[in-house]
Amino acid sequence: MPLPDCCSGRKGEQSTDISDKSSSSSRESMDLVWFMIIGMCAMNAIASACPENCQCRTSKILCQGFIIKEFPPSIPPTTETLFISNTSIESLKPADFETFAETLSMFVAKDSRIAVVEPHTFDQTRKLIALGFSGTMLTSLPQGLFQNLKALSTLTLNNNKLEALQPSLLTPLTDLIKLDLGRNLLTSLPEDVFHGLEKLEQLMLQRNLIRKLYSNYFQGLSHLKALFLQQNHLTDIPAGIFDDLVNLETLHLQDNKITQLPANLFSNLSKLKKLYLSNNRLSLLPSAIFFNLPDLTHISLYENQLSRLTPGTFGPMALQELWLYDNMLTHLEENVFSNLTEIRLLVLSRNQIQHISPGAFNGLMELEEISLHTNRLTNIEAGIFKDLPKLANISIENNQIQHIPINLLDGVSHLHLLELQNNSLPNLPKEFLNSLSIVDNIIVHQNPWRCDQDIIPFLDWLGQYPEKVKNLTSLMCFTPPPLNGRNIRELKKDDIMVSQTPTVTTVHISSGSTSSTSVDHEPTERHLPHTSPTKTSDSSTVSEETSGGDAVGQGLSKDKLIIIIVIVCTAVILGIIACVLWRRNKRGSQDLDRQRKRKTNSVI
Repeated sequence: MPLPDCCSGRKGEQSTDISDKSSSSSRESMDLVWFMIIGMCAMNAIASACPENCQCRTSKILCQGFIIKEFPPSIPPTTETLFISNTSIESLKPADFETFAETLSMFVAKDSRIAVVEPHTFDQTRKLIALGFSGTMLTSLPQGLFQNLKALSTLTLNNNKLEALQPSLLTPLTDLIKLDLGRNLLTSLPEDVFHGLEKLEQLMLQRNLIRKLYSNYFQGLSHLKALFLQQNHLTDIPAGIFDDLVNLETLHLQDNKITQLPANLFSNLSKLKKLYLSNNRLSLLPSAIFFNLPDLTHISLYENQLSRLTPGTFGPMALQELWLYDNMLTHLEENVFSNLTEIRLLVLSRNQIQHISPGAFNGLMELEEISLHTNRLTNIEAGIFKDLPKLANISIENNQIQHIPINLLDGVSHLHLLELQNNSLPNLPKEFLNSLSIVDNIIVHQNPWRCDQDIIPFLDWLGQYPEKVKNLTSLMCFTPPPLNGRNIRELKKDDIMVSQTPTVTTVHISSGSTSSTSVDHEPTERHLPHTSPTKTSDSSTVSEETSGGDAVGQGLSKDKLIIIIVIVCTAVILGIIACVLWRRNKRGSQDLDRQRKRKTNSVI
C-alpha cells in the first residue's frame, strides 16, 4: 500500500539531515588526525634537532672542534651519551645539562679548554654511570660536585692539571668501580680520600708528583684488583698500607725513588699476579719479602741497586719471568732461585756478577732462557747449567771469560742458541767443541783469538759445522801479529806453522864490514790450552871472541845492533866535542896569561 505524500516527503528530509551530519563529523575527525600528525612531527623534530658542529646518532651526540666556544645549545632531551672533544669551551654550569639531565648516562669532555666546573653542575644527572675529564685545564674540583652521582661506576680524571682533591670529594661514589687520576699534578692526597669506595676495582694514580703515602690510604678497598702508583716521587712505602687489598692482582710501583721495602709489605696479597718494582733505588730486599705470593707470575726488579739476593728472598710461586738486569749483583748464591720451579725466563744481564755458585740455578726445571751477558765473569763453573732440561738459550756474552770448561753443557739436552761473543777467549778446547752437537746456533765473534796450534781444533770444527756459527765472517785472529785481522775460517795450517817459526840472526862485526846470516831455529815450546802465552825474554846472550882484532857477536838482532851502533856513534861524537872544548879552554888560558904579563909590564 503506497504511503501518503506527506509521509514520503518527511522521509526525504530526514535522510538529507542525516547525510549532512555524517559528513560534518567525518571532516572533524580528519582535522583531529591531521593535528595529531603535525604535532607528533613537530615534537619529533624538536627532539631530534642536532646542535651546530655536532654529530647526532639516535641518543648519542659528539661535538668537536675548537670553533665551539660555548656549551652546545638545544641538546635533545633524549640524549644519553654526550662527547665533547677538542673544543674551546672554558667552563661548565648546571644550566648546560637541564634539558637532558634526566636521560644522560655518559658524559666525556676530552682535550678541551675547560678550566672550571661550577658547583652543582651534575646535581640533576642522577643516571650518570660514566663521567670523564681528560686533557683539560682543570686544576681543582668543587666540594660536593659528585654528591648525587650514586650510580657512577667509572670516573676518569686523567691528564689534567689537578693539584689537589677535596677531602670528601669522592665519598658519595659508593658504586664506583674504576677511578683514574693519572697524569695530573697531585703531590699528595687527603688521608681518607678513598674511604667509602668499597666496590672500587681499579685505582690509577700513575704519573703524578706524589711524594708520600699514608698507611690508611687504601683501607677498606677489599675489592681492588689493580693499583697503579708508578712514575711518582715515592721514596718509601709505609708498612701495612696494602693489608686490606686481599684481592689485588696487579701492583705498579716502578719508576719511583723507593730505597727500601718493609719486610711484610706483600704478606696479605696472596692473589697478586703481577708486581712491578723496576727503576727504583732498592739496594737490599728483606728476607722472605716475596713469600706467600703463590699466584705471582711476573715480577720486575730491573734498574735498581740490588747488590745481593739471598736464598730466602723468593718463596714458592707461579713466577714465569724474573727481570733483574741493571742492578749491582756481584755473586749468585747456591739455591737462590730454587723456589722458582715454574720460571721460564731469568734475566741477570748488566750486573757486576763475578762468581756464580755451582747450585745457583738448582730447581729451575722449567727454565727456557737465561741471560748473563754484560757482567764481570772471568770464568764459569763446569756443569753450572745441569738439571735444566728445558733450557734453550744461554747468553753469556760481553763478559771477560778466558776459559770455557769442556763440560760446560753437561746435563743440557738441547740448545737453540749459545752466545759467547765479546769475551776474552783465545781458543776453544776440542772436547767442548764436540759437545756443541746439541747446539743449533753459536755466536763467538769479538774474542781475542790466538791463532797458534791451539786454534786448530776450532778451525777444523768451523770447517765441519759452518751453519752453526753466526757472523762467521767476523771471526778474526788477534794474535800472533802476522795473522792479526785474518779470518779464522780462511786460515791454512801452514799459515799457523809459519807464523810460529821465529828466526835467529847471527851478526859478525869486524873492522871493515858487517854481515848478517839468518839461521832456521826450531819452533818455541807450544803453550798449553787455555793458558796465557808467556812473554819471551828481551835479553840475548852475546858471546864475544877476539882474534886478530875481530869481534864476533852471536844472537844479536837487527834492532839491538842498531842501538849499539847509535850508542857507539854518540860516544865518539861526545869525545870529539870534549876534545874541542878542552883545546879551546887551553888556548883561552894561554891568552889570559899573556894579557896578565902585558898588564904587569905596563904597570912597572
